Amino acid sequence: MVPDEPIQPWQPPTYAVDADGKVMGASPGSPNNWGRWGPHDQRGTANLLTPERVAAAARLVRSGRQFSLGLPIGRGQPNPGTRAAPVHLMTRSMADVVVGDVQLDIESSDDSVFMALQASTQLDAHAHFAHDHVLYNGYWAGVVTGRSGARRLGVHHHGGGIVGRGVLLDAARVGATDPFEGVIDAALLDATERDHGVEIGPGDIVLVRTGWLGAWLGDPALRVRRRNAGLAIDTIEWLAERDVAMVAADNRAVEAIPGPAHLPTLPFHIAALRDLGLLLGELFDLDELARDCASDGVYEFLFVAEPLPVVGAAGSPLNPLALK
Repeated sequence: MVPDEPIQPWQPPTYAVDADGKVMGASPGSPNNWGRWGPHDQRGTANLLTPERVAAAARLVRSGRQFSLGLPIGRGQPNPGTRAAPVHLMTRSMADVVVGDVQLDIESSDDSVFMALQASTQLDAHAHFAHDHVLYNGYWAGVVTGRSGARRLGVHHHGGGIVGRGVLLDAARVGATDPFEGVIDAALLDATERDHGVEIGPGDIVLVRTGWLGAWLGDPALRVRRRNAGLAIDTIEWLAERDVAMVAADNRAVEAIPGPAHLPTLPFHIAALRDLGLLLGELFDLDELARDCASDGVYEFLFVAEPLPVVGAAGSPLNPLALK
């Protein structure tokens, strides 16, 4: 893994920052994991994905069925995010060689993709969100620059993969939530746990189905709507109490949009990424997995996802897999 470059001390208007980029005297919120894995930690709740938990999760694979939870990336695919849709271009094609437009001694194709790293199914790095100029574990937000990217908390710190016990909570089915207006609170997560016969525990990767993505993709007329169902702010404490390693959902932002008017914009992102160091996954395609889980009554599985190790990036595309 490429090491982080040194950070020079800097004195912003209202914060003193030490040589490691930590805000001196900053008071973390509650609940939070600042300092839990050391003062220089950059992986947050990924530290909960221990070899023992990975091995236990691997034993959940019994039938060999696998489900891709990632959206297709390519021409004509609708983009349910707020970023520009990915562009796929062929830089060399077999057809060019076959019809003689290109003279090569081999028949081969090559192509490129131009995309925002969070324009499809993706992982938020801890460098993605700050509040009051502070990132996870007390790092000053100024360590993320236009020139160097994230000099701390970049997505490359998760390049080794996110592997563990995955659990689907199909809140859309249990709570019959409106995919555009619904709010999934801690009480609904409790009810969904009971319905599925599962218990969320330390190091789990929790996938919450809101029903938003399937509705959005299924009806082009709905694609002008900007709201989405999602997690309420009270679920932060619920997730923290269970020591969850990652939470992902089939919507744009995991949390409900819009959030409470009296809180900052995207308060769940602040509490999850900044305070807990909790990994977030967005735009997960959960419908096929949900149908299978409802059919066999098994809502736990081996979860595997591999972020691109883009050094200093604030996020990465994913093609997550659930293996049952």
